[in-house]
Amino acid sequence: MTSLTLPLPSGDGWTRADYEALPEDLPVRVSLVHGELVVNPRPRPIHQRIARRLATSIEDAAPPAWQVDTDVDVLLDDDEVEPVEIAPDIVVYSSDHDPYERPISADEVTLVVEVVSPSTKRKDRRVQPTLYAEAGIRHYWRVETDQTAPAFAIYTYELDDATGGYVATGVHHDRITKTLPFALDIELKAVRER
Repeated sequence: MTSLTLPLPSGDGWTRADYEALPEDLPVRVSLVHGELVVNPRPRPIHQRIARRLATSIEDAAPPAWQVDTDVDVLLDDDEVEPVEIAPDIVVYSSDHDPYERPISADEVTLVVEVVSPSTKRKDRRVQPTLYAEAGIRHYWRVETDQTAPAFAIYTYELDDATGGYVATGVHHDRITKTLPFALDIELKAVRER
């Protein structure tokens, strides 16, 4: 078994500069949550396949004002002491953002999607939606797979300005048809089938 050695942060907690200095080819996924480095294993191939297929379908429907990528860093909170920078499975963000630059600021993001894995259930269902809502990201989708739920489904949410949290806008099993953040009509059989 190969061991992984990460550099230590410059102070008591991880800063954005410490996080940005990490190598891009780490064999694990890392996030920065309130100044702490969170390390997770790389997803299983089926997780990546679902994310890739769904991202392609969203990208095909996206108007020129939006671009779609997978596993890219989004800066949710630039707090000096407790910054938050996470890489959602799918990110839909302004085409004004230079794709050669990271991270993407949350105010440029209209939709984030998380594909739930057995090891990320709590994070994808409770922790990260709260962080996305606090950052003001308008739309959040959670993809439940056959590994994490009785049936494949996409749960869609929209930010409620009155509460600052997400409200459910639908559960989609076979097809997802939405008008926000833009017109989408995606047959889910092609996304979920192996």
